[in-house]
Amino acid sequence: MNLIDKIKKYLKDNPHLLTSKYADTAKKFGTNYEQIRGIAREIRKKNPDSMPKEKEVYNFQESKQQAIATAENCTRVKSLEDLLIQCKVDLDKWYVEKYDIGTYEVTGFDKERNPVTITMYRSKAFLKPVQEEFNVKLVKEQIKKDLSGISPLMAKKERNRNDKKDKHLLEISAFDLHLGKIGIKGDKYDLKIAEKRLVDAVEHLLYRAQGYYIDKILFIAGHDFLNADGDWPIPATTRGTPQFNTDYHIDMYRAGRKLLVKVINYLAEVAPVHVMIIPGNHDRESMMHLGDTLELYFENHKDVKVDNGDSLMKMLVYGKNMVVSDHGDGPKTNDLPGIISQRYKNAWSDVDYVEVHRGHLHTNKSTKLQAIEELQGITVRNLSSMSATDYWHDSKGYIGNIKKAQAFLYHRVNGLQGILNYNVEIN
Repeated sequence: MNLIDKIKKYLKDNPHLLTSKYADTAKKFGTNYEQIRGIAREIRKKNPDSMPKEKEVYNFQESKQQAIATAENCTRVKSLEDLLIQCKVDLDKWYVEKYDIGTYEVTGFDKERNPVTITMYRSKAFLKPVQEEFNVKLVKEQIKKDLSGISPLMAKKERNRNDKKDKHLLEISAFDLHLGKIGIKGDKYDLKIAEKRLVDAVEHLLYRAQGYYIDKILFIAGHDFLNADGDWPIPATTRGTPQFNTDYHIDMYRAGRKLLVKVINYLAEVAPVHVMIIPGNHDRESMMHLGDTLELYFENHKDVKVDNGDSLMKMLVYGKNMVVSDHGDGPKTNDLPGIISQRYKNAWSDVDYVEVHRGHLHTNKSTKLQAIEELQGITVRNLSSMSATDYWHDSKGYIGNIKKAQAFLYHRVNGLQGILNYNVEIN
């Protein structure tokens, strides 16, 4: 067998070298880079299926002191969780001490001679045995055994998904986001930061609420969602208060439109969503236009209903609960019982619990944030904002408030059951 035949056989036996490491192969056979590349190209041309094939290798070795789980040449094992599942690691017996996941790229050609690059993964985890006192499964069994003699046996009751008494409404309130606001030094803020805060808040609050059976989601959109209502003649709120913005109004509007669609679609994967559009004093007209866009976009979506009615105060009845929201810059707090009982008199006598959630006051006194007042059976809450502190508020000393979003869980019959908080992490 001459030198060229030897090189061809070597490359065919090692197909990953058909597209890489020509210099190493040339050195092995005492030839040059160009000759190896030419031979490899000839082989690829005659064998279009010469794309390196994935050869996944999984291994799990254990001893009394430790275990090692490895996965090589993989496209499917991309995380520690994937590795543990593929190697069938018993987490009641082992815990992960440390792990490493690396990647490398392999390039070949498809049948049409187009180059194709695949990212391959190699993973390795070092595990230690779980001590008996920390073995959750074993501890549970021991507790059951210890209590079996003194605790009466309780018959397991299956949850009936059609039982109205077991269902909950999840309200997610991320008020006063102020897309386009400019934050002070040390509290940077732009459209991307605002989007991340809202998405992170929704994901966090949904995760925290997963222990409840969520029958419906109320998503309150608005409450100064945009920082201004237009650019002409200058960027300003609805009533004309000048604003400094990071972007043009049309860019703020488009970013807000995409963000709301993204969040609502995400929520609709969990449960039917009722979207309540609440215009603020910064974006009264723009928020109504956004609401109109959302109505059009979700017009034929069976699990999304958008309430973009003319009234600046909106309401949803869920079982024995009435949830009302307005921005907070209109009626005085003491006038709310009379207004709500008259405006919603047809539903008033059918509910036992009334919650009114308002925004707006984050622009006044930080001591007012999260203030709660109970008026004639109505609970009024002023909710906080996740937006940055701007120069005007900083100059007035309106600082120090916790930037947060909140979720409220309502039992269909027994009213408010829990309040969940998402606090923005400020670096």
